[in-house]
Formats: sequence, C-alpha cells, structure tokens
Amino acid sequence: MASLDERMVRRFGPGVRSWLAGVDALVAGLCRDWGLEVVRPLSGGTSHALLCARGGEPVVVKVTPEPAIAAQELAALRAWEPSPRMVRVLAADPARGALLLEGLVPGTPAEDGLQLAEVLRGLHIPPADGFPPLSERVDFIFGVLRKRHPGDHDKAHARAAELARDRVTPTLLHGDLHFGNVLDAGARGPVAIDPRPCVGDPASDAVDFAYASPDLRDGIERWSAVVDGDRLAAWCEVFAGFFPDHPSVAAGR
Repeated sequence: MASLDERMVRRFGPGVRSWLAGVDALVAGLCRDWGLEVVRPLSGGTSHALLCARGGEPVVVKVTPEPAIAAQELAALRAWEPSPRMVRVLAADPARGALLLEGLVPGTPAEDGLQLAEVLRGLHIPPADGFPPLSERVDFIFGVLRKRHPGDHDKAHARAAELARDRVTPTLLHGDLHFGNVLDAGARGPVAIDPRPCVGDPASDAVDFAYASPDLRDGIERWSAVVDGDRLAAWCEVFAGFFPDHPSVAAGR
C-alpha cells in the first residue's frame, strides 16, 4: 500500500510536501479542538483519514490539502443528511480542509445485495447549486485512467464527454461509487462514504455495480431497475478501460 506521502504527491503534485510537513500538527490541533484520540490511520485517496475515538465512540477525521475539496464534500453531505445511506458529518472546519465523520461499525466493505439499490436511490436527489457538472468529473476520471492504464483512450473520453452533456434529468451524484466506498453499518445497512460530488446522469454512478457481475449484460439488466439501462450500458462501454480483466471486456462484449 502506498504511503501517505506517495499518495498525496501522486494526487496533488510535489507542492503538497509543505502541507505534509505540517499534517501532524494539523491533526493534533483538530484532536484538541474536537476532543479526539487517534486510534489508527485509514486508507484514502484525496485525503488523510484517521479512525479516532470521542467519548468512547468511533469517529473519522479526514483532512485534505485542498480546502475546496472538503467544502464541496461537506455541502454534499449536508444535502444527503436525510438519507441513512450516506455517512453523516459531525463537525467540519473547511478552512483547514477537515471533516469529522461518524464511524461506521463494523465498517467493512458492504456485500453485494438488494440494499445497494437503496444506496443509489438515496443519493440521487435533485441537485443544489455549487456542484461541478459531471463533464468535469469525466475529464478527471480519464486523467486517472491514462495514468493507470496507458493507451489510447481518446475515443472513449470523447464519447463519455458527450454522454455527460446529454439532456437527462440531472441529480446529485456520488461521483466515485464503488464497493470500496460502500461500508457495512450493521443493522443500518450499507452506507456510502468518500463522495466526489457532481451533477449529472444518475446512470454513471452505477458502472462499478454493473461490472460486479461476471457477465456485464447481466449486471446492466439488474441495475436497469434503478437507473436507465441504455444509458448505463453506454457508460459501462466508455469506462471499460478501467476493467481490462473483466470477462466481458476481455471477450469484447
């Protein structure tokens, strides 16, 4: 597993090292302000996340070197507060790029099951102002794809950009919905974490769920009960580069 320094430099560039030099002091200050005790670090992509305890209860602190990321995630979490399918925010200091989130128990990756449909339905609400369009998220995703799987992805990128611009009824999107970002919260059921919120076609959020089926056609058919099946099929096609080892991709179907 990549170290915190490696992850942050890969994501934000070498300029993030000055933030990394002060991250321990930042966390210490947040723990003092919020009455926390650090238990252990957690994995994360655009943030440094730590499992902590407050009054005997598990909580999670997330800090990011870009305050705008924290502010945008906070806005989305507030919008999703009525839904039990998104992790709840307990406190926030966007200026310091910090969020305090509820701890989920057991907090292990959720299993594939009927309740995953509730996750999608719970997250796809009418969008508020201030969130970026899906087209911006598409550009970011293809930047990641080109780093992970070098090759010619221009045609798929162009088609994805077209899909993102299509006239569909937009919703608030998670933006990074995969099984690693849906955790088991016990009797509460599966709960999504770590959104990269944007606004656009709800079918785009179901791609990873569809690819969880060994036969992609079966996955698309299953999730077409929740999102538009034709659009999901189109999104699965343009994002196939992320799933080169999937049987359906390898077989060209």
